[in-house]
Amino acid sequence: MRRYLALVAALTLGLLLIVMVVSAVGPAQEPGGDNQVSVWSSSAPIPEGMKVQSPPDRPVAVDAADEGIEQSYDAYVRIAGSALKPRESDVEWTGVLGAGGCIYASSGSALAVFNVPVYLPQGATVRYFRMYYNDQHASANCSAWFTVYDLYGVVVDEWGVSSSGTGKTYVTTSQLDHTVDYSAYSYVVNWRPYELGSDMQVCGFRIFYQSPPGESYVPLARTGYE
Repeated sequence: MRRYLALVAALTLGLLLIVMVVSAVGPAQEPGGDNQVSVWSSSAPIPEGMKVQSPPDRPVAVDAADEGIEQSYDAYVRIAGSALKPRESDVEWTGVLGAGGCIYASSGSALAVFNVPVYLPQGATVRYFRMYYNDQHASANCSAWFTVYDLYGVVVDEWGVSSSGTGKTYVTTSQLDHTVDYSAYSYVVNWRPYELGSDMQVCGFRIFYQSPPGESYVPLARTGYE
């Protein structure tokens, strides 16, 4: 009987200690508090005071900008326009003030090609190729291609898009079905301005793909934010 009473007393004391510790720490952070961090994958302005982190490579859902394409991908890679460089040495380019990811051809030939290599997971299936641009020239359009070269530099396949009319927007290919194979191919994004000057800017590219079989997506886990 004495042992039973001692056990009950010990359990009661333990519960009291737990209650005291929880009270001292205080309630958990409520949604909307100072430590709230959100993933922001929209092109809309970020609300004042909201802390954001970059969206994961694998989109949780198709965002508003992608409602027009079929959800046949689970990942994508982005390339800023400023990553492209001209293939010819007599061509000059200029970055856009206040939009460092956009560039335009400022001198040389308007037919010069700018390019950048593309690195996707081996075995991935390419689904869509998108170009973001700022075309303010009513009578000229720029073009871009997702190009597949063999090991001798011969074009095996490519898919192209072009700007249309005027405006700051994007254009996307129809659905593609190419399996990435670096043992046989190299992959490059090519862009041709067709017009010199700031009225014809390339701002970036986005390549949607289906991850190769057996590759799992592991989200980044973060325990605290400054």
